[in-house]
Amino acid sequence: MERDGAPLSVPPLRILPDPLVARCIYSGKCYMIPLNQCMSFSDLYEDVFRTFQFLPSDVIELQYSVPGCEACFLRSERDFQMLFCGARIHNLECVDISVLKIGGSCSNTYSVDSRSEVVDEDDYLGEAFRIEVHKSYLSDEWSSYIHHVGEKFHGAAELREKLRKYAIAVGFEFVFLRNDLDRIHAICSNVGTEGCDWHLRAHSSANGCLYITELNNIHTCKGVVRTQKHKLLGSKVVKTCIAADVSYNLTLKPREIMSKFKSTYGFDISYKVALKAKQSAKEAIYGSDADSFSKLSWYKEAVLESNPGSSFVLEVDPSTNRFHRLFVAYGGCIEGFQFCLPVLYVDGTFGKSIYKGQILAATGRNGNQGFYPLAICICDSETETNWTFFFNHLKSLLEPQGRVITFISDRGTGLLSAFDKVFAGHPHLFCYKHLVANLAGKYRGKGNSVMIEEVKKKFFKVAYSSTEKEYRFNLRLLRQEGGAEIIDPFLAEIPVEHWCRAFYTGGRYGIMANGIAESFNSWISLERLMPVYCMLDQTRIKQMEQIGKRRDEAQRWTTELTPKMEERLKVQMEKSRRFSVHYSSPGVYEVRSEWSYVVNISEHSCSCVKWQINCFPCPHGLAAIQAASENVYDYIDKYFRVDMFKKSYSSHIRPITNVDMSSSESGTDFMLPPLAKRPPGRPRVKRFKSIGETEKKLIRCGRCGKMGTHNKKSCTEPLVQ
Repeated sequence: MERDGAPLSVPPLRILPDPLVARCIYSGKCYMIPLNQCMSFSDLYEDVFRTFQFLPSDVIELQYSVPGCEACFLRSERDFQMLFCGARIHNLECVDISVLKIGGSCSNTYSVDSRSEVVDEDDYLGEAFRIEVHKSYLSDEWSSYIHHVGEKFHGAAELREKLRKYAIAVGFEFVFLRNDLDRIHAICSNVGTEGCDWHLRAHSSANGCLYITELNNIHTCKGVVRTQKHKLLGSKVVKTCIAADVSYNLTLKPREIMSKFKSTYGFDISYKVALKAKQSAKEAIYGSDADSFSKLSWYKEAVLESNPGSSFVLEVDPSTNRFHRLFVAYGGCIEGFQFCLPVLYVDGTFGKSIYKGQILAATGRNGNQGFYPLAICICDSETETNWTFFFNHLKSLLEPQGRVITFISDRGTGLLSAFDKVFAGHPHLFCYKHLVANLAGKYRGKGNSVMIEEVKKKFFKVAYSSTEKEYRFNLRLLRQEGGAEIIDPFLAEIPVEHWCRAFYTGGRYGIMANGIAESFNSWISLERLMPVYCMLDQTRIKQMEQIGKRRDEAQRWTTELTPKMEERLKVQMEKSRRFSVHYSSPGVYEVRSEWSYVVNISEHSCSCVKWQINCFPCPHGLAAIQAASENVYDYIDKYFRVDMFKKSYSSHIRPITNVDMSSSESGTDFMLPPLAKRPPGRPRVKRFKSIGETEKKLIRCGRCGKMGTHNKKSCTEPLVQ
């Protein structure tokens, strides 16, 4: 063919490949579209945007999958061309494109005019009538969990979990026709009523993974919509969502789980589901309570091997092979206790696992007034037999140190008789707070709250009496307020040297209450919720970290005394400035102000008795020491010095590895849990407080004007004009 004598060039024909079919999927809905290389990415994006009726403010993202790559981004012309390359390489005729909504507002009510754009009525409504901006939930990604044929899952458990979440997000239900470890077949639950053809098949391969071999991801049934409640949203699904929260906070309550799940995932769950999910998550993290006892034999060997000098006694009923009780004290704590104050707080608290039981503990006190965990015992209850077991093994640790230990307790059940058997002759102090709580219980139904508060205050004065004369004076006031018929029988049961400062001859370091033991019980409150093995191991870790931190902290101290005692010395020194000191004989002085006191600095004593009781110089003693031109630090108890504190934390608890637990002989030992009858009702995690422990705030009545626990409405006081 020629024009003006020149041949006309004809471009070669471009042979296009067969069109590629794309299956676009969004929220369980699907539509098919042919793709060819004459199209552009913008054409596809606009087609998808228009077909699924997204709002102008919405932002969507497209992803496709090919064998070997589950999610490939489709964001540009280059990505669009790579889609064809991937399809050509894998000989694909159809490719799945997932449509993800990643931003924008929720589906507001709008009006459409054929001659105008979409108008959002929220632009013209008041603030109270506008629909809130769409919030993104962690469950939004669930709708993309099931993509295409060939999708890989690491086991049947993962596929089941993701399939449930996918159905919840899309808004349908399914049933399993086959649900094995190597083969899963699921169909829509509406297949019988509406003939829905949604189905999924998955088979396992040689590598143990499951692959989707057949998938029809299109629903032909009605009502495929995401709702706030779903039948498949049970404890199994919720457990996977709250496992991290439970691991950080075992005290998480079901109501808190329900609220947090609603705000984080956008679904409503019942109280029962939240409670069961928490229990399942706890068991998945820490193991079951029953299986935990079988690990104790291995743990005993691991502790004794890694921490020389430790004491670990495990008793098992030989006839039934059931756990009976155990005693444990780590070598680092035993070694360091000899540099702590010679006092031990003994107390029992209840376990919070399903097997309950009691935790008996012996806690010391360091030179900076902090608690020092020494030993614990796990048993079924506070009985004389169990306390005797605990005290016998505790005695074997203390005797080699050669110190006289002062014990402080709350006179618990079985404790007194067991203590007298094992530690006969050792000083034993009773917690005055528990005594006053017991005394207040004697007035149940016999007096009003104001009178009980006055009795408690006067009992405190009796307990804090420093001399016998002061004791008799305060006791007379107590009997007048509380009545001799109640006070006398109560005090007759308690030897006065165990609770009143005036009659205790040894050094009690100012201790009047069992507060250190209560601090330790509170310190392990979370661990008490765990199974027995995890409780022991986590408590050991806390002790190990505490020793390390306090050891490093002490290295930075530059004072002679520990910080709290150094501060106490400064306060006492300031108070001592007001006294005049008069010399009597070597070491003996009379210290005067409004009152006069006799101080013997050689014997570390003062007639105010506070030096002897607190084992720390009182202001009168410090005034006499300075008058004698002596160094005040030479008269302070050695346990308050920084060098003793450093020695108490110089021995550390060594870490334990459990990588060989399953291969060791003791790791395969089977031990049954103790028999524990479950009481009726919901298990309690907090103990009942006695009447004396409950502090009632006093208020002024608006009717009678008196201080009490009543108000104007409940006032019954007579009004005197």
